[in-house]
Amino acid sequence: MDHWSFFAGLIACLLLWTLAIYLLHRLSHWRHRWNPLFALHRAHHRKPYLRSLPKPARPRWPQYLLWFGDWPSSVDVWINMSLPLVAIALAFPAFGLPLLALHWAYEVFLSEEILDHNPRVQGAWTRVFAWGDYHLHHHAVPKRNFGLLITLWDHVFGTARNPPPGSALHRIEARLAMRPKPPLAGGAGSR
Repeated sequence: MDHWSFFAGLIACLLLWTLAIYLLHRLSHWRHRWNPLFALHRAHHRKPYLRSLPKPARPRWPQYLLWFGDWPSSVDVWINMSLPLVAIALAFPAFGLPLLALHWAYEVFLSEEILDHNPRVQGAWTRVFAWGDYHLHHHAVPKRNFGLLITLWDHVFGTARNPPPGSALHRIEARLAMRPKPPLAGGAGSR
């Protein structure tokens, strides 16, 4: 197989994988008592992603095993992202195995605070990749922006909404401003 054929096959499998994860993510938002994907994915939306971190944390050792802190979050990633790619790797190992390596590296080193849930990632990148402001907009408006890696399928199926640059960061700052301030030391009621 020449380089161009390999590249074309890799892109085709990447598009197939991102379509599968888009559809599974969308299905995960279908609220029904018999939908186990909804029950699992609901835990992901309960996490306080709209927060401002001074700098991203380094991966902890369980993340190297694709463990994300609890069963619902981990199984959600395994079913919605890993399982479709394992099926592609079984069908097309020459293309699926490199994509599995990319998926593992992305989940361990780049997702969460670095790209996916980082409000400082905004602008032109978020028109192509479902990162930062684009993905955090999904957490604010769960019926939009279902893409987990790329925005293509949101555009194809009409669920894309490009938020104004920095809107996620503005929501975080507004939420932090609404928090009650701790009492000052030595003031009334202190000991």
